[in-house]
Amino acid sequence: MVIMINQFHMAFFATALAITVFVLIFTLIQKRTDKPQNRWFLIVLFIILINSISELTTSVFETDYAKSITSYWGLIVSQNIYFLFHSALCPMLYDYVSCVTGKSRRRSLFKSFLLHIPFICTEILVLLNPFYNCVFYYDFLFKFHRNWGEYIIYWVAVFYFALSVFELLFSWKAITPRRSVALSYLFLLTMAGVVIQLLYIDLKTELFSEALALMGAMLAIENEDDRMHVDTGIYNRIALHNDVHNMLIMNEKAGLIFIKISNANIIERVTRSNNYDALAIAVTDFLKTLVPRYKIYSPSKECFVIICDSNELDKADGYLSKIVERFNNLWDIYDNSFKLNASVFKAVIPEQIHSHEEIAYIADSIIPQSVISEHGEIEWITRRSEIERAIKNSINNQKFEVFYQPTFCGDGKVLHGAEALVRMHDENVGDISPEEFIPIAEQIGFVDQIDDFVLHQVCQLIQTGVLEKNNLDCINVNLSVVQCLRPGFFNHIIAIVDQYKVKHSSINFEITESVGAENYSVLSKVAHQLKGAGFSLSMDDYGTGYSNVEGIFSLDFDIVKIDKSILWNAMRAERGRVILENSINMVHGLGCKVLVEGVETDNQIHELQKYGVDYFQGYYFSEPLSKKEFLEYIKVN
Repeated sequence: MVIMINQFHMAFFATALAITVFVLIFTLIQKRTDKPQNRWFLIVLFIILINSISELTTSVFETDYAKSITSYWGLIVSQNIYFLFHSALCPMLYDYVSCVTGKSRRRSLFKSFLLHIPFICTEILVLLNPFYNCVFYYDFLFKFHRNWGEYIIYWVAVFYFALSVFELLFSWKAITPRRSVALSYLFLLTMAGVVIQLLYIDLKTELFSEALALMGAMLAIENEDDRMHVDTGIYNRIALHNDVHNMLIMNEKAGLIFIKISNANIIERVTRSNNYDALAIAVTDFLKTLVPRYKIYSPSKECFVIICDSNELDKADGYLSKIVERFNNLWDIYDNSFKLNASVFKAVIPEQIHSHEEIAYIADSIIPQSVISEHGEIEWITRRSEIERAIKNSINNQKFEVFYQPTFCGDGKVLHGAEALVRMHDENVGDISPEEFIPIAEQIGFVDQIDDFVLHQVCQLIQTGVLEKNNLDCINVNLSVVQCLRPGFFNHIIAIVDQYKVKHSSINFEITESVGAENYSVLSKVAHQLKGAGFSLSMDDYGTGYSNVEGIFSLDFDIVKIDKSILWNAMRAERGRVILENSINMVHGLGCKVLVEGVETDNQIHELQKYGVDYFQGYYFSEPLSKKEFLEYIKVN
């Protein structure tokens, strides 16, 4: 009967051993044993492996009918080895869970030592057991007897197991659902095996369930194929997202070093290959000389990130200097030498970066060279990200506001109309100038909605009849050339304006010359359609560097708005005055009227009137006004 029972026990132990060996071999084949988390997993695996062997050995000695002294000491040794390692299982499991949740990074060495004092005490008890039998002993009839030390070991195990469960619950939102479920599975399966063995002593399910639990952890946690780049062995965008999310949720301070390569396409131009693997491997191999593999991420083919946790923040500046130095030298890729231009900068979470979305934004952003040279990358990216969010929020909640800056006729006394100017205020960012948010809106594809909002607001104002009642000619509305080039743009504009049943002649569309000069052939058709429908057209910002007489002629502008810089230069130097006078004469010679922006003084008014300027706009008359203020302004002018 004893032999049958022991054989039944041995079947459980052998199965646990087989599963453990399989998990160990698979883990070693993967060659991902360098992270602290990996090493704790291997330690737990090794403990179960030793326990399975020692329990198998114990079962063999228990079946020895001879009851020899060799069997007796064999039992003593195998059971002492079992308790020595099994006492370490729950503490090591706790250390593994702490690594998975990220808590171990935030724990000091002293606190870690204090947490392991109960474990150290149990190990001392086991080591003293051969001399004092404080944990267990066998009588000469080969009967096993527990002692008080074993109960202490079990209570310490319960303490570490409970601590592990608490660690998981505390970090539940900080880790991925997959890891949360895997750790829950590990706890439940382990607990089930212990409870079953406790209730039914002949069912040796404890080691078996622990081995199964570790196999689940290997498949769901240790297997990181979905988090890694196959060729380089470093972490990908998903891993960066999850790990930064963990740090932010746990309010952990860390330094992030970004390496953004701006000319990676040089490889494609020179080698005629768009395979960036060689570039990634070359950069990764260098970064591995500075930090371990598991601290390197590549969220995009031209961006690399190093994470320095709170214990390594003091090393971040040193890493950054070495990276900058390396990128100042040539890289040998595809048997060619390349100079890779890279923006290398550091950001600290949570002070400078507040979400993993900001990380993704930084990885995907194209940073202008001017920003790189000024070493203000993070500030620029953070500001741009905030403005993008503000634009989306303002569009979704209709938080834009249209202001109106009055325009006057050439005598400086008669109100001609006004230019509609969009303004944006965000609760978090504050007031943002159009010069800052309009270019960003164009790049992220929201300028159409902004232009439509302004046009709707202008049409609503005109619909009230205020222009006709006060003999105003028109309201100037800025058009984004990006919008003008959209298919169906003309019909779209007509539909908005006709919705309010206002005269087309009461709207003057302004097109910025800096963009229009590059697209005259494309814009010509749209411009003639607008003119044919009764709208008037103005060239905005004439004189900012892209002026083209042919463009003025081909787009058939009614008004050319001369940029304020020409006026201000004319008031400072004779050469500027010559440019202003000749520009006005040229525009008049082409049959267009002239509006000068930036008028601020009486001297400027008198100078411009000598040249026959048709319209004025500037702070001399009024700053941009809200709709309510503009209506009040009309009444007194």
